[in-house]
Amino acid sequence: MISHKQNTNNDYYNGLAKLFLQFEPIIEDLTQLLKACNSPITSDTELEVRMKIIDELFSYAKTEDDLPALFAHMITDRVYEYEQKNLNIPTVKPSEALAFFMQERKIKQKDLSEIAPQNVISEILNEKRKMTVEQIKGFANFFGVPETTFLG
Repeated sequence: MISHKQNTNNDYYNGLAKLFLQFEPIIEDLTQLLKACNSPITSDTELEVRMKIIDELFSYAKTEDDLPALFAHMITDRVYEYEQKNLNIPTVKPSEALAFFMQERKIKQKDLSEIAPQNVISEILNEKRKMTVEQIKGFANFFGVPETTFLG
C-alpha cells in the first residue's frame, strides 16, 4: 500500500521527469550554460569564451533582473575569480589613474569641479596633495570605476 506521502513524492518526481523531457531539445545548451556559471576558468582561451557568452547573454536581457542577465552575472563571478588569480594588474598611483581617465575621456579639470576645485585637482595630478575619501568616491562615480582604482 502506497502512503499519501509516497504518492506525493512520486508525483513530484514524475513532474520533474516530465519537465526534463520538455528541456531535452536544449539540455546540452543548458548544461554548457550551467558549467559556464559554475566551473572555474582555467585558461585565457576559456576566459575569452566566457566573455563572449556574457556579451551574448546581456544582448538578450532587457533589465538586470532578466534571466539572461542573472546567468551573465554568475559567469562574471568566474571571470573575476580567474582574473584575481591570474592577472597581474599593476598598481598605479591615484594621480596616474585620474590623469589616465581624464586623458582617455577628454575631461578637463573644470569638468570635475563638482568633485574638487581646479587647483585641488591640479595638486592631486602633480602629487602635491592626496585625494580625500569624498574625492575618491566622486572620481569613481564620475568615471564609473571601482573606488579602489584611486587608492593606489
